[in-house]
Amino acid sequence: MTTTHATPAYTIASDASWLASALRSAVVEIRSPAGGGAGIVWGGAGLVVTTHCVHKNGSLTIEANGKTHSAESIAFARDHDLALIHAPSVSGPIFELRDVGTLRPGELLFAYGHPLGVNHALAMGALHTVIRDKRTGDPRFIAANIRLAPGNSGGPLVDAEGKLVGVNSMIVGGLGVAIPAGVVHAFVTRATNLRAA
Repeated sequence: MTTTHATPAYTIASDASWLASALRSAVVEIRSPAGGGAGIVWGGAGLVVTTHCVHKNGSLTIEANGKTHSAESIAFARDHDLALIHAPSVSGPIFELRDVGTLRPGELLFAYGHPLGVNHALAMGALHTVIRDKRTGDPRFIAANIRLAPGNSGGPLVDAEGKLVGVNSMIVGGLGVAIPAGVVHAFVTRATNLRAA
């Protein structure tokens, strides 16, 4: 007796174009006096998370879905290289967050952004490790064997299901480094609570 298994129309190993399409509407391009980079629409509308590509309390423009929007930076976490932008006219889908504690070395990860001025580019690599605080054990950075370049900063690092693993930040020793999604969520929560107070 022969057993057959259904084969999906495509797998992430052979075709990640659906992932690039899904990320396109959630990722913006940022232009500011500090330079340029990518940003992630956070919470569906009105907020964008990015990294070091904006100045404190500075005005900037955001390119999203073929339109240019005015925006302003409203909060920073320099210890984590994060910035929050108020962009009331920008909207996008809400990311599902991935707990970095569930990541395993060798797992495929994908970085999306605008490297070297190439818009909406997707890069793939494998998880190297999650770097934790030596004192508290809390996750601080995600290191992946993934090719990043200027313009990827502030863009998403996602898993093969499109869940947000982190926000791309820098390159260290040839490895792409990202801020864990849980750290980003905590930063946005603190910043928005302070503004509401």
